[in-house]
Amino acid sequence: MMEILMAFGLSLVFNYVLKVLGMKLGFVDKPAGTLKPHEKPIPYLGGTAILLSISPWFLNYPEYFFPFIVMWIVGFIDDKRGLSPKVRLFIELAGGFSISYIIFGYSFFDSAILAFVFTMAVNAYNMVDGLDGICAGNTIIFSVFAFMAGFSPDISLAVAGAFAGYLLYNFPPAKVFMGDQGSYLAGTFVGLLLLESWESQNFVRIAAFCWPVLLDLFVGFVRRSLAGKSPLKGDRDHYYDKIFAITGKKKRATFFITSSIALFYALVGLLLPVTAIPFVLIISSVVQVFLLKSLRLT
Repeated sequence: MMEILMAFGLSLVFNYVLKVLGMKLGFVDKPAGTLKPHEKPIPYLGGTAILLSISPWFLNYPEYFFPFIVMWIVGFIDDKRGLSPKVRLFIELAGGFSISYIIFGYSFFDSAILAFVFTMAVNAYNMVDGLDGICAGNTIIFSVFAFMAGFSPDISLAVAGAFAGYLLYNFPPAKVFMGDQGSYLAGTFVGLLLLESWESQNFVRIAAFCWPVLLDLFVGFVRRSLAGKSPLKGDRDHYYDKIFAITGKKKRATFFITSSIALFYALVGLLLPVTAIPFVLIISSVVQVFLLKSLRLT
């Protein structure tokens, strides 16, 4: 259990230092319309602080740490200069295939499928990072339950601690953003566990732990496609946006509600028999989507 405390402490320090450096060096996210509604520039080096905080636990797993480094670099470039959706998609697919084929040793066919699984995870956590605390809260819950289920326990605790330290700076009103660097790290961690568990029943449990994020990605993909829009571009009609509207635009209330939803699905994945999990996920998803469908945001 020391991993979570040590990573938490490191994250507190690194986030503070990089918050100051980010402001001085101009690594800030400036307000820009509906997708970036914050009132003032906010440093976005939280993802770098998270990477530094979890690094000590990857010394014995260099093959796992390499994907984190690559995706952090991609996120950093995306934050600073911007990458086109097609370039990001290509990198994510290539990364997912390489991890599956080279690191985990899956067949070419399985690796091709898992390339899309990995890409879904990375994009899901990137798109859920649209409101203070949401991505961090979901990642912490996922990591804690991954630990409880026995998946990469030391790394899971370190990731939970690092994101918890970051959350103290990102809790509404946010003082630091994780940027694409951080959301890509969250998605990479989830993607790695999904890939690792592909040939076992544990894949279903891992999917349940991150289900609200994956569900939001799927619903958003269908919604934008039916509207004739690019499914890869962001909008303000995610499940957390709808909850934000329901709460009267109260960010903290939205954080606690979305975290409660994540906790529910995580408990489903941890406590229920594997054969029952898909049924519960489907029924719960239908209920959630229809409850929120009545709120169409502009």
